[in-house]
Amino acid sequence: MKTIRISDAAHRELTRLLGEMMAKTGKPKTYRDVMDVLTVQSVAISPKLLEKIDAAINAKQLGYKTREQFIKEAVTAMLRNFSQK
Repeated sequence: MKTIRISDAAHRELTRLLGEMMAKTGKPKTYRDVMDVLTVQSVAISPKLLEKIDAAINAKQLGYKTREQFIKEAVTAMLRNFSQK
């Protein structure tokens, strides 16, 4: 097994994601599980766009609690729009 060095901030984020995964599934997970999800299910979004999403969420204008909820709904709505054309 190889070891990699990561920043404290990256470690905190991985730990947060690990906790979320375990809470959703109710099963033990590893950092490897988190990395697998991140490398398979990731999309790059500009910091400016994330700031706009966060501002809308924080202002409770849209009723979403997380970025993930917002983005999932936005993609779903867009796909629905395309299928109607």
